[in-house]
Amino acid sequence: MIKTAECYHIPVLLNESIEGLNLHANGVYVDVTFGGGGHSREILSRLTEGSRLYSFDQDADAEQNIDNMGLSAEQVDRFTFVRSNFRYLKNWMRYYGVEYIDGLLADLGV
Repeated sequence: MIKTAECYHIPVLLNESIEGLNLHANGVYVDVTFGGGGHSREILSRLTEGSRLYSFDQDADAEQNIDNMGLSAEQVDRFTFVRSNFRYLKNWMRYYGVEYIDGLLADLGV
C-alpha cells in the first residue's frame, strides 16, 4: 500500500488508462506527463522484452521520482526519461530513432 504522504501523485484512473493503451509486445509507448511516475511504473510492469517506454517531464522534481519507482534491471533497460516539455516529442523521438509510437498517455489533469 502506498502512503499518501510518501507519494508525489496517485493516478486516479490508473488501470483504465493503462488498459486503454492496449499494450503489446515490441510496442513503443510514451508517457508525456511523468510526474510521480505512477503511470510509467504501471506501463513498465506490463511491457515485455522488446518494448520501450519514453517518459517526458520538464521538472527536475519529477526526474528525482525515478529512484522511487522500484524498477527492476529489465524495466530500466526498457525505460528512457526525457527531461523536456512534451511539445518537443517529435524531435526527441527522431533523436532516439523512433519512427512511430504505439500509444501515448497524457495525464493532463483537465
